[in-house]
Amino acid sequence: MKTAAIVLIVLVLAVGGCLGYGLFNSTLQVTGKGLQTIPASERAGEFEALRNAMEQNSLLGTILNRQQLGTADGYSYYIYTLRLHNPGLVPAEMVEMQIAPIQQDVLFYGENQEIVIPPQGTRDVWCVLLTQGTPHPVRDLYITYYLWGHPHEVKFTYDNAY
Repeated sequence: MKTAAIVLIVLVLAVGGCLGYGLFNSTLQVTGKGLQTIPASERAGEFEALRNAMEQNSLLGTILNRQQLGTADGYSYYIYTLRLHNPGLVPAEMVEMQIAPIQQDVLFYGENQEIVIPPQGTRDVWCVLLTQGTPHPVRDLYITYYLWGHPHEVKFTYDNAY
């Protein structure tokens, strides 16, 4: 009887330790995969669709600057791609990437579906930034996600080294 009690206590402590580690000590590992810079004039149809969505307040993204958009020649798309790895024991749910803007940034948007990264899984996520002109691409990117309903955030600074 005493042996069974000791075995159960050790088992409860081991399971509790694994659950605690899975919830509190896991954070997404972020790696920069690349930046693609595209003049908005090369995607004029997409630019017009974004302009119409802004005017009708129907954009599935975040508007950073409410000024009236000019012609596509004066804007650029920056497409940031990050690789996220979940080393934990719990799936990372509702993963979202956001950009800390500078003055020239107009709007950004990412994937429209819910992103879930399973335990020990890896996934690439992207975000498109529409910016005025071609300013430097260095930005702070914030990745938010939930583990067991608790919010977490990782900051990643994208610079020209990736």
